[in-house]
Amino acid sequence: MGLRINNNIAALNASRQLRVSNGKLGQSLERLSTGLKINSGKDDPAGLIISEQLRSQISGLKQAVNNAQDAINLVGTAEGALSEVSNLLLSIRRLAIDSANAGATDQDQLDANQSEVDSAVISINRIANTTQYGGKKLLNGTAGFQLQDIAAGIKDVSIERAVFGSAETLEVKYKILEAAKFAEINIDLGATGKLTANSIVQFTGPKGGQQIAFGLDSTADEIIATVKSLQGNTGITARKGATDSQVVFVSTDVGTDERITIEDIDGDKVLFGNGGSNVTVATGTDISGTVNGVLAHGIKNVLTVAGPQFSGHLTFNYTAIVDRAISVDATSAEAAETVPSGVLSTADANGSFKLVTKGLVFQLGAFTDPIFQDTVGIDDVNAQNLGVAEGRLSSIVAGGTNNLSANPEQAAKIIDGAVNDIAKLRARLGAIQKNTFETTITSLEISIENLTASESRIRDLDFAEETVAFTRNQILVQAGSSIVAQAN
Repeated sequence: MGLRINNNIAALNASRQLRVSNGKLGQSLERLSTGLKINSGKDDPAGLIISEQLRSQISGLKQAVNNAQDAINLVGTAEGALSEVSNLLLSIRRLAIDSANAGATDQDQLDANQSEVDSAVISINRIANTTQYGGKKLLNGTAGFQLQDIAAGIKDVSIERAVFGSAETLEVKYKILEAAKFAEINIDLGATGKLTANSIVQFTGPKGGQQIAFGLDSTADEIIATVKSLQGNTGITARKGATDSQVVFVSTDVGTDERITIEDIDGDKVLFGNGGSNVTVATGTDISGTVNGVLAHGIKNVLTVAGPQFSGHLTFNYTAIVDRAISVDATSAEAAETVPSGVLSTADANGSFKLVTKGLVFQLGAFTDPIFQDTVGIDDVNAQNLGVAEGRLSSIVAGGTNNLSANPEQAAKIIDGAVNDIAKLRARLGAIQKNTFETTITSLEISIENLTASESRIRDLDFAEETVAFTRNQILVQAGSSIVAQAN
């Protein structure tokens, strides 16, 4: 190799290597001081993109855990208030039962009981109107789902969950595939329309059994009147059949659990003298249908559906599911006693309603897509909205149609309905808390752990490996500095 004077190639090479070693030493110092393998985009562009995406998701998941915890706190607040409402209802039920003991209760006691009931109902309304979480009222109906354009055949709607997506309203369509039916037994008394012999009959229905001894020449009207008067004991009522000599014995409600039995027990094995079997049994039919195309579970006159878009209970009036001859506001017993027309309108069997408010929406995931959200609707628990199956709780106060002096028996039934309403609401909120919010927190925390581990493998520094690299680079810098000095 020749001798060069103008250009010191060895010095240039040594200087370049020293600059490279200095750069690597600086990078090692940066990594060791931050604990991160990726401190800027130049360190690992692809790794940085993945790491930032994982960090974003982890941040969202951590907030979702906080959201779910807030939801648990909100539900706990509502459930605590509902527990107190339940306690108040149980206390006024005792007063209604006491007031029904008319033989040993004077007017002063009734007035005292009524005063307690009025005070309890006021407290229930106060709890309904003042219970809140932060500034959000929970039990006055504003946290529930608001409905519009409800089909005439629907008596009541209870909503557990609704997914609106990006829409502002949600239309729910139902279709009744099979109408609900009462259990019916048709007996013909013959040409005379009267019993031709004494007849002792055992009636057994959903509520219990009753023996009735009918006498010779008892007419269809007399038999019907007697059976109707005892329907509270048996769950069986009666009405006229197609002819004056026919009597139809009917369960007081629809459904497969409405089973009625009529048995001749006087030994002649002839039921009402009609010459037929001495034992006759009939069973009702539950409603069946779909909601938004999802097959629903029918019990009595209620369709229950748990679909991806809508979950809840649809209660139908008897006009829509049994017969058009029945009035819209008829009770189950009144519906059973109505002579059917044999017509069920298509308009009643197919209908819809709209949800125009979303209830309480909870963000339970790292992304804001509807699948990561859940909704909860909390019903209005003011007195006028409780016990509606038997009346309204507001009707048992002084001056109401079912106050303790006027109708303590019906008041007790209304209170039982209100207790059931509150119990169902508490159970639904408890189920949401346990099966949605708490399980969501567990699932999210597992996801956070796994995603953090993945992000750590991409971005976090291996200190042992980097210390080796730092030592190597430090030696190279020192050696390079010495060589550059010599080369110059």
